[in-house]
Amino acid sequence: MKSNWEIKIKKRNILLAMGVLIIGLIMPIVLTHENFGIYTSIEKALENWDKEYLLIAIFKLILLNTLRAFPAYISMLILFDSIEIIVDKKNKTFYKIIMISLMLPIMYILIEIFYGINLLIGKTSILGILWFFYYTKIELKNLNFLEKTVGFLAFIIGLQWLDITPYLNFLRVGEITLDLNNAINFMEAQLIVIILCMSFFIFFTLVSILLLYFFKCQEEIINRRYSEVENRYLKELQQLVHDLKTPIFAVSALLEVLRYNEEVEKNIEYIGRIENSIDKLNLMIGDMVNLKNNSFIFIEEVMNFSFSFLSAHKNANKLVYKNYANKNCKVFGNRSLLSRVITNLVINSWEANSEKVEIIVKNHLNKIIITVEDFGSGIKKKDLDKLIIEGVSTKNSSGKGLAFVKKVIEESNGIFYIRPKKIGIKVYIVLKGEI
Repeated sequence: MKSNWEIKIKKRNILLAMGVLIIGLIMPIVLTHENFGIYTSIEKALENWDKEYLLIAIFKLILLNTLRAFPAYISMLILFDSIEIIVDKKNKTFYKIIMISLMLPIMYILIEIFYGINLLIGKTSILGILWFFYYTKIELKNLNFLEKTVGFLAFIIGLQWLDITPYLNFLRVGEITLDLNNAINFMEAQLIVIILCMSFFIFFTLVSILLLYFFKCQEEIINRRYSEVENRYLKELQQLVHDLKTPIFAVSALLEVLRYNEEVEKNIEYIGRIENSIDKLNLMIGDMVNLKNNSFIFIEEVMNFSFSFLSAHKNANKLVYKNYANKNCKVFGNRSLLSRVITNLVINSWEANSEKVEIIVKNHLNKIIITVEDFGSGIKKKDLDKLIIEGVSTKNSSGKGLAFVKKVIEESNGIFYIRPKKIGIKVYIVLKGEI
């Protein structure tokens, strides 16, 4: 039976990885042993029979090798998070690891071709790739890039200390390391160097492991709390919806009775409006009951839903709406939740003293792009991250508005971005579309 292969790629991360890889290719030219004066320190140690200069040479070599190796390993990490290989609907991490681990030898070959510098696939490279295998076995998908980088950097530093020791030299070491080891042996400084290097190797390796598990535990605690809050919120919401449907049904039935017994034309018009409002409310409640059931819905339907709630506001007549997309285009999401997103953003703008608010809808390929722009007091860049965390606000309110917006857009497989301006802000929402 033929296997179904699918490769998913995050283009932005791939470009970032390539950029970091290019930096790694430049490093051997910019950072050389001449710049660091490693052989100068070795010569001083031999001439003065002073082991302190040997230790200085060791520190210089470790710093040089760490700076050279760091971009290569970081680009591997970025690529690992940027690619998904799916075979028969199962995520195949092993194929991805094999493919990405080839980056290091390819990079060394390119350096030799372009610069004539022979970098060995030796002890540190082999152990680094093995550590990368272990690293990917840990569930680190939810860790941010900085946390992963700090944890991996600690091990890279520890690995450079191990490289100085005579252990595992059958895996080959670099020319500078061999010359340094010869000087260490000649000056009979093996014991102090081994103790020093192994101590630092064990220290940095432990730091790396502890950091990774600390970050992982923190992430699990946050996810567990978030899941508990979300489940409680959904249960309460569904109970509330259930309680609301009973009186709404009763009001609707009474209105129907009044319609047949009412002869005044104006009152009949008012009853019609009330019935329309109840119909909308019933529709919203139906969507709320099925919060997780996203589907393709007309963008105009979402906007009209939002405007029906905003129409009573004093600034409603200053709300500018332009739809440059196909009138029949649809977006993926929940009608009530997406309309609430637009409503929240507009109300936030009005509360920020922006009378005028512009909403523009465009489509590009299979994406629907919605922008909400205001001209109010704006948001400082340093406050952006705080504002999208539930319970934090720059005003006296709870700050749940933007947290809700972010959550709804992410659950609709969309992208949410806020760009502060000199006057006001501009919010970008990108959703999956269907024309």
